[in-house]
Amino acid sequence: MNPTANETRTLDVEMGTKSDDISDSKESDDENLEICVLFKDDEQSNDTKFAENQSEYSNEDHHKSSLHSHLDEPSKENACEEKDFEKLRNFAYTFFTKSEELEEKCKDLEGTVKELRKNLQKTKIQKEEAVKDKENMVIKYAVGEKKLLAEMQLKEKGEKKCKDLTREKEILQHKVQTMVAEKSRICQMFDNKVHEIKSLQQDYDRLKSDMSSKENELKWCQNNLKNEIELHKESQKTIETLNKKIFEANEQIEQSKRDAQEAIRSFKYSEENNAFLLDQRCKEQQASLILIKHERDDRENQVKNLQSTLERLQSKQRDLLQENNDLYQKVQTLERERLESRQKLSELRGCADQQLQDAADLQMKTAQLEQHKLQLINEQEQLKACSEQMNILKARNSDLESDVESCRKREAELLLFTQQLTDKNVKLQSEFTSLETKVHQLTSEQTLIKRSTKEHETKTAMLLGQLSEQKQKHLEEVESLKKSLNEHIQQNAQLKQDLFDQRGENSIIKRKYELSLKEVQKELQHCRKNLDGFKNTDRSSSSSSSSLSGDKANAYSEDNVKVIQPDAEIDRQTLIEHIVKLQRISARKSEKIDFLEEHINTLIAELQKKSKLLQIYMLREQTGTLTSDKMDNSKADLAKLNGVMASMYSSRVADEHLTLELSLDINRKLQAVLEDALLKNITLKKNVDTLGQEIDRLNKLLKC
Repeated sequence: MNPTANETRTLDVEMGTKSDDISDSKESDDENLEICVLFKDDEQSNDTKFAENQSEYSNEDHHKSSLHSHLDEPSKENACEEKDFEKLRNFAYTFFTKSEELEEKCKDLEGTVKELRKNLQKTKIQKEEAVKDKENMVIKYAVGEKKLLAEMQLKEKGEKKCKDLTREKEILQHKVQTMVAEKSRICQMFDNKVHEIKSLQQDYDRLKSDMSSKENELKWCQNNLKNEIELHKESQKTIETLNKKIFEANEQIEQSKRDAQEAIRSFKYSEENNAFLLDQRCKEQQASLILIKHERDDRENQVKNLQSTLERLQSKQRDLLQENNDLYQKVQTLERERLESRQKLSELRGCADQQLQDAADLQMKTAQLEQHKLQLINEQEQLKACSEQMNILKARNSDLESDVESCRKREAELLLFTQQLTDKNVKLQSEFTSLETKVHQLTSEQTLIKRSTKEHETKTAMLLGQLSEQKQKHLEEVESLKKSLNEHIQQNAQLKQDLFDQRGENSIIKRKYELSLKEVQKELQHCRKNLDGFKNTDRSSSSSSSSLSGDKANAYSEDNVKVIQPDAEIDRQTLIEHIVKLQRISARKSEKIDFLEEHINTLIAELQKKSKLLQIYMLREQTGTLTSDKMDNSKADLAKLNGVMASMYSSRVADEHLTLELSLDINRKLQAVLEDALLKNITLKKNVDTLGQEIDRLNKLLKC
């Protein structure tokens, strides 16, 4: 609809101009016809005047011939004709004067006739041109009417289209209303589904938390079960060791029985002294048997205790396995519920996605309907604008006529302005010559400044190289110190762990030593009791044998104590020596750590000072002085060439295509690059500061 409206607008303007041209041509044709009619009337009047003058001239000639005939016959009429002669003379005089006047008039009329004929030829030419123009204008008028009819048809088609569009608009409005209602219904359904999804999500989260708690309980149970299994394994090992000891004790008892039987047999065949000695040996063997029996009873009690603990552990293991099975079943049920909830959630998500897609489609349709509405409104506005523009163009036509006169006045003003411009141009040329001289002076100064800047740049490059080397050295030192510090920290932690392990071992050895001492004391007390019993029973036999047996028992107990005590003393000494060594090593390590911390602090202080100095130096110096010689050489090479970058790096315009917009665009891009570099520098500075803070914090932690 937009192009047709524009075409109708332009055609209306053309038709208005053509109608104006046709009306002007008609007026000019009417004027030309009036001029032609006036010329024809003048020709007819001139022809009539010429005919009258010719008739008068012929009458005068006739009078002249009659007078001559009368003068030729003087003899016939002498007396009466003298009067007539005088009259005729007078008449002839008047006639000659009149004839002269008529001749002059004839000459004038002939000149006017020639002029009129010329004018008539001009008017004929003008008439032919006017007829041609009229024919052309008639053709143009016919073409314009044809176009007008076509435009009328287009207008009718446009009106039909407008009506169709209004109908479609009404239909679309109805559809929009239905779509809005459906959208509200779908939104309501979507909100309900969202609430359902939220409730299901809450249930899912609750189930997830329950699952996590159950998993934690299961892990705890598994850990307990592992611990119980390990304890069970240790108890089995202890039982096996005790069984081995019991087996060895039984073997010893059997061996002692065999020895006793052999002794009894040998006693039968030996002498009395041998019998006495065998008596003593038998008593000793009986005492040792009693001790072994006591040990066996103790071992049996321990075995019974261990068997009871084993049964208790087995019952606990069964309970734990039952609980584990119950928990496993619960986990399976929860996983099933979780999978079902996931399936439901995926189905609901699919429904939600479908509803969202439907809603998006509806929104697209509503947007299209709104676009159609806007198009209709725009077309109506364009029609109104066309009508308004028609009125405006008509008003402009009248304004243009007035503008033509104003343009003529402006021409005179512009002539004056051109004169002023020429004067100004002369002045500007003189100023330009003076500026050129100044530019040459400035270029020479610039070359000197460039040389000095290059020297400064070389110095700054040297300083920057030294600075980078120092930075690298400091960084390497810091890294080596960090590595050594980490190694010392690891060694310190390892030594602490070793010390802790040694302390645990010491405590275990102490406990074993105390238990062994208690057992020895118990055995001594038991032996003393047995000895007292033997003394009471064998008082009748002999005092010497009792004294000998008592001395042997005491010696045996003392020997046992001596066997245990040296081991304990050796263990203590080794432990003390080991602890002393570890304390010395830890003292050395702590001294090294303190020295390294002080060294690191001094290095950090030096780095901070140097970084501050660098910052001050970088802020003082310009950005151009910090560039390298390679950059300057590349810039000089680019400046020698012809191009955009040559004109950027030199004071002359090397590229003809370089415009103000292009240079501004290049400056914007360079500014963006500079801003990015500044941001990177700021972030690096922040990172360095955070690293320093971290190092300080670690130093404080190490001191603590």
